[in-house]
Amino acid sequence: MTLATDFPQRIFLDSSSLQTMLNYGGFLYEDEDIGINDPIHKDSFGIAKLEALRKIMLISERAPFEFAISRNSFKEVERARDSSYLRWAYDVLDHWNACIEESGPPEPNATGLEAIESGRIQYLGAGDRALLVDALRFGCDTFLTMENKLPKNGLHLHKNLGIYVEAPISVWERIKPWATLFR
Repeated sequence: MTLATDFPQRIFLDSSSLQTMLNYGGFLYEDEDIGINDPIHKDSFGIAKLEALRKIMLISERAPFEFAISRNSFKEVERARDSSYLRWAYDVLDHWNACIEESGPPEPNATGLEAIESGRIQYLGAGDRALLVDALRFGCDTFLTMENKLPKNGLHLHKNLGIYVEAPISVWERIKPWATLFR
């Protein structure tokens, strides 16, 4: 079941999404195989999330997606101390900056920001809270994560913040009805 049928346009990538796009780029973009001992198999939804992310990336070249990251994203990337991960994050940042140049400065989601600042969303950790605030400041309609825990609160977060917090499987379900328009 999906949260709604509206098509995402501005998608905030959390660090788990960025890392997955880097680590599994061969699978996502080149249709390479994933080994049977790959760590993705430890997540019971891992392969399904990768398959959905591959479908999203397949149509992203033609779909009007803007992928956003923030300074807080870079803090998480820098903690990993991985130069290829940092370079990848800068590549995504270049895309985000081009989107901003093209479409103008983002329009913040004031309602969502007020809800977070008011303390109505108590269960978020500091990292998730900071990234969600960034996504709301950037006017993102979707927060994409490879995690399993945060999307479990997706309906509540959408209701209170006005942003979809989803793993790729749910994002793909929202996109799927329009996917043939972008192939």
